[in-house]
Amino acid sequence: MKTLIYGMGISGKSAAEYLERKKEKIVVYDDNKKSKKYMNWNQDLSNIKAIVASPGIRSTNPILKKAQDLNIPIHCDIGLVSFEKKLPKIISVTGTAGKTTLVSLLVDVLNADGEKSIALGNYGLSPLDVLKNNYKYWVIEVSSFQSKRLAFLKPNIGIYLNLSQNHLDWHETIEDYKICKGTIFKNQDSNDLRIVNPDLEKKYITGKAKEKEIKKNEFSNLREDIHEDTLSTLGLCIKELNLNHNIAKQSVMNFKTLMHRYQKINTNDGIHWINDSKATTPLATLTAIERTPAGSIVLMGGSDKDLSYKKTLEKIKKKKMKLIPFGDISHALHEEANKLSVDSSKPCESLKKAIQKAKNNGKGKTILLSPGTASFDEFAGYEQRGMYFIEKIKGG
Repeated sequence: MKTLIYGMGISGKSAAEYLERKKEKIVVYDDNKKSKKYMNWNQDLSNIKAIVASPGIRSTNPILKKAQDLNIPIHCDIGLVSFEKKLPKIISVTGTAGKTTLVSLLVDVLNADGEKSIALGNYGLSPLDVLKNNYKYWVIEVSSFQSKRLAFLKPNIGIYLNLSQNHLDWHETIEDYKICKGTIFKNQDSNDLRIVNPDLEKKYITGKAKEKEIKKNEFSNLREDIHEDTLSTLGLCIKELNLNHNIAKQSVMNFKTLMHRYQKINTNDGIHWINDSKATTPLATLTAIERTPAGSIVLMGGSDKDLSYKKTLEKIKKKKMKLIPFGDISHALHEEANKLSVDSSKPCESLKKAIQKAKNNGKGKTILLSPGTASFDEFAGYEQRGMYFIEKIKGG
Protein backbone atom coordinates (compact mmCIF):
# COMPACT_ATOMS: atom_id res chain seq x y z
CA MET A 1 0.00 0.00 0.00
CA LYS A 2 1.17 3.51 -0.81
CA THR A 3 0.65 7.07 0.41
CA LEU A 4 -0.59 9.51 -2.23
CA ILE A 5 0.99 12.97 -2.18
CA TYR A 6 -1.67 15.07 -3.89
CA GLY A 7 -0.31 18.47 -4.89
CA MET A 8 3.40 19.11 -5.30
CA GLY A 9 3.74 22.62 -3.92
CA ILE A 10 5.96 23.45 -0.94
CA SER A 11 4.13 21.23 1.54
CA GLY A 12 3.73 18.39 -0.96
CA LYS A 13 7.44 18.28 -1.72
CA SER A 14 8.24 18.33 2.00
CA ALA A 15 5.83 15.42 2.58
CA ALA A 16 7.33 13.41 -0.29
CA GLU A 17 10.89 13.91 0.96
CA TYR A 18 9.87 13.03 4.53
CA LEU A 19 8.15 9.78 3.53
CA GLU A 20 11.03 8.80 1.25
CA ARG A 21 13.44 9.23 4.18
CA LYS A 22 11.21 6.84 6.15
CA LYS A 23 11.35 4.33 3.26
CA GLU A 24 7.59 4.62 2.73
CA LYS A 25 6.11 3.82 -0.66
CA ILE A 26 4.58 6.90 -2.24
CA VAL A 27 2.93 8.08 -5.41
CA VAL A 28 2.85 11.77 -6.31
CA TYR A 29 0.18 13.53 -8.33
CA ASP A 30 -0.54 17.13 -9.24
CA ASP A 31 -3.26 17.94 -11.72
CA ASN A 32 -1.89 21.48 -12.14
CA LYS A 33 1.55 20.34 -13.32
CA LYS A 34 2.36 19.54 -16.93
CA SER A 35 5.40 17.49 -15.98
CA LYS A 36 4.88 13.77 -16.54
CA LYS A 37 6.64 13.20 -13.24
CA TYR A 38 3.49 14.41 -11.44
CA MET A 39 0.90 12.99 -13.82
CA ASN A 40 1.75 9.28 -13.89
CA TRP A 41 -0.91 8.13 -11.42
CA ASN A 42 -4.02 6.52 -12.89
CA GLN A 43 -6.27 7.79 -10.04
CA ASP A 44 -6.87 4.26 -8.77
CA LEU A 45 -7.29 4.42 -4.99
CA SER A 46 -7.33 0.66 -4.38
CA ASN A 47 -3.65 0.62 -3.42
CA ILE A 48 -3.69 3.93 -1.45
CA LYS A 49 -3.60 3.76 2.37
CA ALA A 50 -3.50 7.53 3.06
CA ILE A 51 -3.43 10.88 1.26
CA VAL A 52 -1.37 13.97 2.04
CA ALA A 53 -3.20 16.79 0.26
CA SER A 54 -1.97 20.31 -0.39
CA PRO A 55 -3.98 22.97 1.49
CA GLY A 56 -5.43 24.51 -1.66
CA ILE A 57 -7.18 21.30 -2.77
CA ARG A 58 -10.81 21.52 -1.68
CA SER A 59 -12.69 18.79 0.13
CA THR A 60 -15.14 18.77 -2.79
CA ASN A 61 -12.37 17.61 -5.14
CA PRO A 62 -13.55 14.36 -6.83
CA ILE A 63 -10.45 12.39 -5.79
CA LEU A 64 -10.76 13.47 -2.16
CA LYS A 65 -14.53 12.85 -2.14
CA LYS A 66 -13.95 9.32 -3.39
CA ALA A 67 -11.22 8.81 -0.78
CA GLN A 68 -13.60 9.95 1.97
CA ASP A 69 -16.21 7.46 0.76
CA LEU A 70 -13.55 4.74 1.01
CA ASN A 71 -12.50 5.93 4.51
CA ILE A 72 -8.98 6.72 3.34
CA PRO A 73 -7.37 9.17 5.80
CA ILE A 74 -6.56 12.62 4.38
CA HIS A 75 -3.86 14.75 6.02
CA CYS A 76 -1.91 17.92 5.38
CA ASP A 77 1.82 18.11 6.11
CA ILE A 78 1.09 19.32 9.67
CA GLY A 79 -1.19 16.34 10.20
CA LEU A 80 1.46 14.00 8.83
CA VAL A 81 4.06 15.20 11.34
CA SER A 82 1.61 14.56 14.20
CA PHE A 83 2.30 10.80 13.85
CA GLU A 84 5.84 11.36 15.15
CA LYS A 85 6.21 10.09 18.72
CA LYS A 86 8.42 12.90 19.99
CA LEU A 87 7.82 16.52 18.99
CA PRO A 88 8.81 19.92 20.41
CA LYS A 89 6.29 21.93 22.41
CA ILE A 90 3.68 23.29 20.00
CA ILE A 91 1.84 26.59 19.91
CA SER A 92 -0.76 26.63 17.13
CA VAL A 93 -2.47 29.78 15.92
CA THR A 94 -5.62 30.11 13.83
CA GLY A 95 -8.12 32.85 13.05
CA THR A 96 -9.24 34.94 10.09
CA ALA A 97 -6.83 37.85 10.64
CA GLY A 98 -3.62 38.54 12.54
CA LYS A 99 -2.21 34.99 12.62
CA THR A 100 1.11 35.73 10.95
CA THR A 101 1.91 38.76 13.08
CA LEU A 102 1.20 36.82 16.28
CA VAL A 103 3.29 33.85 15.13
CA SER A 104 6.20 36.17 14.28
CA LEU A 105 5.93 37.98 17.62
CA LEU A 106 5.83 34.73 19.58
CA VAL A 107 8.92 33.39 17.83
CA ASP A 108 10.81 36.67 18.43
CA VAL A 109 9.86 36.75 22.12
CA LEU A 110 10.68 33.08 22.71
CA ASN A 111 14.07 33.31 21.00
CA ALA A 112 14.91 36.51 22.88
CA ASP A 113 14.29 34.60 26.11
CA GLY A 114 16.62 31.80 25.03
CA GLU A 115 13.90 29.35 23.98
CA LYS A 116 14.87 28.09 20.51
CA SER A 117 11.78 28.49 18.36
CA ILE A 118 10.67 28.63 14.73
CA ALA A 119 7.61 29.74 12.74
CA LEU A 120 6.02 26.92 10.75
CA GLY A 121 2.91 25.95 8.82
CA ASN A 122 0.96 28.42 6.75
CA TYR A 123 3.68 30.97 7.54
CA GLY A 124 7.16 29.53 7.36
CA LEU A 125 8.56 26.08 6.66
CA SER A 126 6.78 22.76 6.84
CA PRO A 127 7.26 21.04 10.24
CA LEU A 128 8.48 18.02 8.25
CA ASP A 129 11.59 19.99 7.26
CA VAL A 130 12.82 20.75 10.80
CA LEU A 131 12.35 17.50 12.73
CA LYS A 132 16.08 17.14 13.38
CA ASN A 133 16.75 20.79 14.28
CA ASN A 134 16.27 20.51 18.05
CA TYR A 135 13.78 23.35 18.52
CA LYS A 136 12.10 23.70 21.90
CA TYR A 137 8.98 25.35 20.43
CA TRP A 138 7.21 25.11 17.12
CA VAL A 139 4.86 28.04 16.53
CA ILE A 140 2.52 26.83 13.79
CA GLU A 141 0.14 29.02 11.81
CA VAL A 142 -2.85 26.89 10.83
CA SER A 143 -5.15 27.99 8.01
CA SER A 144 -8.73 26.82 7.72
CA PHE A 145 -7.61 24.77 4.70
CA GLN A 146 -5.15 22.83 6.88
CA SER A 147 -7.37 22.52 9.95
CA LYS A 148 -9.52 19.76 8.44
CA ARG A 149 -6.46 17.56 8.02
CA LEU A 150 -4.52 17.88 11.28
CA ALA A 151 -4.76 14.20 12.30
CA PHE A 152 -3.36 13.91 15.86
CA LEU A 153 -1.84 17.37 16.23
CA LYS A 154 -1.94 18.22 19.95
CA PRO A 155 -0.78 21.79 20.67
CA ASN A 156 0.37 22.66 24.16
CA ILE A 157 -1.20 26.06 23.53
CA GLY A 158 -3.89 26.50 20.90
CA ILE A 159 -4.92 30.05 19.93
CA TYR A 160 -8.06 31.13 18.08
CA LEU A 161 -7.76 34.88 17.44
CA ASN A 162 -10.96 35.81 15.63
CA LEU A 163 -13.44 34.84 12.93
CA SER A 164 -15.10 36.53 9.99
CA GLN A 165 -16.63 35.25 6.79
CA ASN A 166 -13.89 34.15 4.38
CA HIS A 167 -12.76 31.44 1.96
CA LEU A 168 -16.29 30.41 1.00
CA ASP A 169 -14.80 29.53 -2.38
CA TRP A 170 -13.02 26.66 -0.52
CA HIS A 171 -15.42 25.94 2.33
CA GLU A 172 -18.89 25.12 1.13
CA THR A 173 -20.61 27.03 3.95
CA ILE A 174 -19.78 29.46 6.76
CA GLU A 175 -20.77 26.61 9.10
CA ASP A 176 -18.02 24.42 7.65
CA TYR A 177 -15.54 27.30 8.00
CA LYS A 178 -16.40 27.71 11.70
CA ILE A 179 -16.15 23.97 12.37
CA CYS A 180 -12.75 23.79 10.68
CA LYS A 181 -11.33 26.67 12.68
CA GLY A 182 -12.30 25.03 15.98
CA THR A 183 -10.63 21.70 15.23
CA ILE A 184 -7.16 22.84 16.36
CA PHE A 185 -8.29 22.12 19.94
CA LYS A 186 -9.82 18.68 19.40
CA ASN A 187 -6.82 16.60 20.57
CA GLN A 188 -5.93 18.75 23.57
CA ASP A 189 -6.32 17.47 27.13
CA SER A 190 -6.50 19.10 30.55
CA ASN A 191 -2.73 19.72 30.59
CA ASP A 192 -3.03 22.00 27.56
CA LEU A 193 -4.31 25.56 27.16
CA ARG A 194 -6.60 27.11 24.59
CA ILE A 195 -6.78 30.88 24.20
CA VAL A 196 -9.92 32.10 22.46
CA ASN A 197 -11.62 35.31 21.44
CA PRO A 198 -14.61 35.84 23.77
CA ASP A 199 -16.84 36.63 20.78
CA LEU A 200 -16.51 33.13 19.30
CA GLU A 201 -19.42 30.69 19.37
CA LYS A 202 -18.57 28.11 22.02
CA LYS A 203 -20.35 25.26 20.24
CA TYR A 204 -17.51 25.18 17.70
CA ILE A 205 -14.80 24.88 20.36
CA THR A 206 -13.86 21.25 21.06
CA GLY A 207 -11.35 19.45 23.28
CA LYS A 208 -10.65 19.25 27.01
CA ALA A 209 -8.03 21.96 27.48
CA LYS A 210 -8.28 24.63 30.14
CA GLU A 211 -9.46 27.87 28.56
CA LYS A 212 -8.52 31.53 28.79
CA GLU A 213 -10.25 34.31 26.91
CA ILE A 214 -8.32 37.11 25.22
CA LYS A 215 -8.42 40.19 27.45
CA LYS A 216 -6.34 43.30 28.11
CA ASN A 217 -3.09 42.98 30.02
CA GLU A 218 0.24 44.79 30.40
CA PHE A 219 1.23 43.97 26.80
CA SER A 220 -2.01 45.11 25.14
CA ASN A 221 -1.02 48.71 24.38
CA LEU A 222 2.73 48.45 23.86
CA ARG A 223 2.44 49.23 20.14
CA GLU A 224 -0.14 51.36 18.31
CA ASP A 225 0.59 49.64 15.01
CA ILE A 226 -0.19 46.12 16.29
CA HIS A 227 -3.76 45.15 17.13
CA GLU A 228 -4.63 45.07 20.80
CA ASP A 229 -5.98 41.50 20.64
CA THR A 230 -2.71 40.29 19.13
CA LEU A 231 -0.67 41.86 21.91
CA SER A 232 -3.13 40.70 24.58
CA THR A 233 -2.83 37.13 23.34
CA LEU A 234 0.94 37.44 23.32
CA GLY A 235 0.78 38.61 26.93
CA LEU A 236 -1.27 35.55 27.95
CA CYS A 237 1.30 33.25 26.32
CA ILE A 238 4.20 35.03 28.01
CA LYS A 239 2.55 34.55 31.40
CA GLU A 240 1.64 30.92 30.71
CA LEU A 241 5.21 30.09 29.60
CA ASN A 242 6.74 32.01 32.51
CA LEU A 243 8.91 34.14 30.22
CA ASN A 244 10.81 37.22 31.38
CA HIS A 245 8.43 40.17 30.98
CA ASN A 246 11.14 42.80 30.53
CA ILE A 247 12.89 40.81 27.80
CA ALA A 248 9.51 40.19 26.14
CA LYS A 249 8.55 43.87 26.19
CA GLN A 250 11.87 44.88 24.65
CA SER A 251 11.39 42.24 21.97
CA VAL A 252 7.92 43.60 21.18
CA MET A 253 9.24 47.15 20.92
CA ASN A 254 12.02 46.00 18.57
CA PHE A 255 9.65 43.96 16.40
CA LYS A 256 9.50 45.08 12.78
CA THR A 257 6.01 44.84 11.33
CA LEU A 258 5.82 42.54 8.33
CA MET A 259 5.49 43.76 4.77
CA HIS A 260 1.95 44.46 3.59
CA ARG A 261 0.57 44.21 7.16
CA TYR A 262 -0.24 47.76 8.28
CA GLN A 263 3.16 48.78 6.94
CA LYS A 264 3.90 52.50 7.20
CA ILE A 265 5.59 53.84 4.07
CA ASN A 266 7.80 56.94 4.25
CA THR A 267 7.41 59.46 1.44
CA ASN A 268 8.12 63.18 0.94
CA ASP A 269 4.65 64.22 -0.21
CA GLY A 270 3.17 65.22 3.15
CA ILE A 271 0.90 62.13 3.20
CA HIS A 272 0.98 59.31 5.77
CA TRP A 273 0.71 56.15 3.66
CA ILE A 274 -0.10 52.72 5.10
CA ASN A 275 0.18 49.49 3.08
CA ASP A 276 -2.17 46.87 4.49
CA SER A 277 -2.51 44.82 1.31
CA LYS A 278 -2.56 41.59 3.34
CA ALA A 279 -6.05 42.59 4.58
CA THR A 280 -8.07 40.26 2.35
CA THR A 281 -11.19 40.06 4.56
CA PRO A 282 -13.66 42.64 5.91
CA LEU A 283 -12.51 41.82 9.47
CA ALA A 284 -8.86 42.50 8.62
CA THR A 285 -9.82 45.86 7.13
CA LEU A 286 -12.05 46.67 10.11
CA THR A 287 -9.08 45.94 12.38
CA ALA A 288 -6.88 48.29 10.36
CA ILE A 289 -9.49 51.06 10.39
CA GLU A 290 -9.81 50.82 14.17
CA ARG A 291 -6.16 51.85 14.58
CA THR A 292 -6.14 54.51 11.84
CA PRO A 293 -6.81 58.20 12.64
CA ALA A 294 -10.29 59.62 12.11
CA GLY A 295 -10.68 61.57 8.87
CA SER A 296 -8.33 59.31 6.92
CA ILE A 297 -8.82 58.03 3.37
CA VAL A 298 -9.40 54.30 2.93
CA LEU A 299 -8.75 52.40 -0.32
CA MET A 300 -10.83 49.23 -0.49
CA GLY A 301 -11.41 46.85 -3.37
CA GLY A 302 -10.27 43.94 -5.49
CA SER A 303 -11.87 40.61 -6.36
CA ASP A 304 -15.52 39.96 -5.64
CA LYS A 305 -15.73 37.20 -2.98
CA ASP A 306 -19.38 37.93 -2.11
CA LEU A 307 -18.54 39.11 1.42
CA SER A 308 -20.43 41.48 3.70
CA TYR A 309 -18.79 44.86 4.37
CA LYS A 310 -21.52 46.42 6.50
CA LYS A 311 -19.56 46.53 9.80
CA THR A 312 -16.43 47.79 8.06
CA LEU A 313 -18.32 50.56 6.26
CA GLU A 314 -20.13 51.55 9.46
CA LYS A 315 -16.74 51.98 11.15
CA ILE A 316 -15.56 54.17 8.24
CA LYS A 317 -18.65 56.32 8.71
CA LYS A 318 -18.20 56.53 12.48
CA LYS A 319 -14.59 57.71 12.09
CA LYS A 320 -15.56 60.23 9.38
CA MET A 321 -13.27 58.64 6.83
CA LYS A 322 -13.41 58.84 3.03
CA LEU A 323 -13.80 55.60 1.09
CA ILE A 324 -12.27 55.15 -2.36
CA PRO A 325 -13.53 51.82 -3.81
CA PHE A 326 -11.58 50.17 -6.63
CA GLY A 327 -11.44 47.01 -8.75
CA ASP A 328 -14.10 44.40 -9.48
CA ILE A 329 -15.94 45.07 -6.25
CA SER A 330 -15.88 48.87 -6.53
CA HIS A 331 -19.45 49.39 -7.80
CA ALA A 332 -21.02 47.05 -5.25
CA LEU A 333 -18.95 48.60 -2.47
CA HIS A 334 -19.94 52.11 -3.58
CA GLU A 335 -23.62 51.18 -3.61
CA GLU A 336 -23.44 49.62 -0.15
CA ALA A 337 -21.57 52.68 1.15
CA ASN A 338 -24.25 55.00 -0.22
CA LYS A 339 -27.00 53.01 1.50
CA LEU A 340 -25.17 53.48 4.80
CA SER A 341 -24.45 57.18 4.12
CA VAL A 342 -20.70 56.58 4.02
CA ASP A 343 -18.59 59.28 2.35
CA SER A 344 -17.48 57.45 -0.81
CA SER A 345 -15.91 58.58 -4.05
CA LYS A 346 -17.12 57.21 -7.36
CA PRO A 347 -15.82 53.71 -8.18
CA CYS A 348 -12.29 53.43 -9.59
CA GLU A 349 -11.69 50.66 -12.09
CA SER A 350 -8.12 50.05 -10.89
CA LEU A 351 -5.85 50.49 -7.87
CA LYS A 352 -3.76 52.90 -9.94
CA LYS A 353 -6.70 55.27 -10.37
CA ALA A 354 -7.65 54.93 -6.70
CA ILE A 355 -4.11 55.89 -5.63
CA GLN A 356 -4.16 58.96 -7.87
CA LYS A 357 -7.54 60.06 -6.53
CA ALA A 358 -6.32 59.63 -2.96
CA LYS A 359 -3.13 61.59 -3.69
CA ASN A 360 -5.13 64.51 -5.05
CA ASN A 361 -7.05 64.81 -1.77
CA GLY A 362 -4.59 63.42 0.76
CA LYS A 363 -2.21 66.23 1.73
CA GLY A 364 -1.63 66.08 5.49
CA LYS A 365 -3.84 63.01 5.86
CA THR A 366 -3.39 59.28 6.38
CA ILE A 367 -4.17 57.12 3.35
CA LEU A 368 -4.76 53.46 4.15
CA LEU A 369 -4.73 50.69 1.56
CA SER A 370 -6.70 47.92 3.27
CA PRO A 371 -8.58 46.17 0.45
CA GLY A 372 -10.83 43.80 2.43
CA THR A 373 -10.73 41.20 -0.32
CA ALA A 374 -8.42 39.23 -2.61
CA SER A 375 -6.32 40.82 -5.36
CA PHE A 376 -6.86 38.48 -8.28
CA ASP A 377 -8.80 40.94 -10.43
CA GLU A 378 -5.53 42.84 -11.04
CA PHE A 379 -2.68 41.03 -9.31
CA ALA A 380 -1.21 37.58 -8.69
CA GLY A 381 -1.53 38.02 -4.91
CA TYR A 382 -1.58 40.50 -2.04
CA GLU A 383 2.24 40.76 -2.15
CA GLN A 384 2.25 41.96 -5.74
CA ARG A 385 -0.60 44.37 -4.96
CA GLY A 386 1.33 45.76 -1.98
CA MET A 387 4.56 46.18 -3.94
CA TYR A 388 2.65 47.95 -6.74
CA PHE A 389 1.11 50.30 -4.15
CA ILE A 390 4.54 51.14 -2.70
CA GLU A 391 6.00 51.72 -6.16
CA LYS A 392 3.20 54.08 -7.18
CA ILE A 393 3.19 56.20 -4.02
CA LYS A 394 6.98 56.58 -4.23
CA GLY A 395 6.67 57.96 -7.75
CA GLY A 396 6.99 54.80 -9.82
